[in-house]
Amino acid sequence: MASLLANLRLPLPFLPHMADINPDLRPILEMFAVQLRHPNVGSTLGNWRTLIERGMMHFGRQESLSDELDFNTLIYTTLNPSPSKTGKRITLEPKLDLIGVVSGRRESHDQFHYLKNELVIVRASGRWDYARNVGPLELSIASDVTVRLPEGKSSKAASEQMIKEVGRLCFSWLVVHKMTTGGTA
Repeated sequence: MASLLANLRLPLPFLPHMADINPDLRPILEMFAVQLRHPNVGSTLGNWRTLIERGMMHFGRQESLSDELDFNTLIYTTLNPSPSKTGKRITLEPKLDLIGVVSGRRESHDQFHYLKNELVIVRASGRWDYARNVGPLELSIASDVTVRLPEGKSSKAASEQMIKEVGRLCFSWLVVHKMTTGGTA
């Protein structure tokens, strides 16, 4: 488990080139990276037998951004089975999809991707070496986000405003987190 946590505490090499990113998105991606390094996420992934028993989706953690918004970290596992050459065994090469979802308490969608009240979605992918029980390996965070606004409220201006507001709240959370924990997860 110690190697897992050491792996997750590396200086954010899995973030895309930060110079190329919209400044309003940067705090959202940084908060997602901090959430992925949290010990709860590492222990959830490290306990892979329970993760597989419970199903392919396992809720990672939730942080409150304001009275209205929460930042949720979701963990999805895809097993990717492949038969051996003899055909007597199946090898699993699990892939991880780590999803950051900002959810609103007032919003609701009839059709949704991850949560019924999702507003902003950030994605990362990687893999877990179950033989050595280490990971996530080859972790990368996508530099684009999905904004989901209720019907009738969606427009480019409304999406940009949502990103700006969520970015501001994530930045505030990061500052408080750094001040209270010294920046450790």
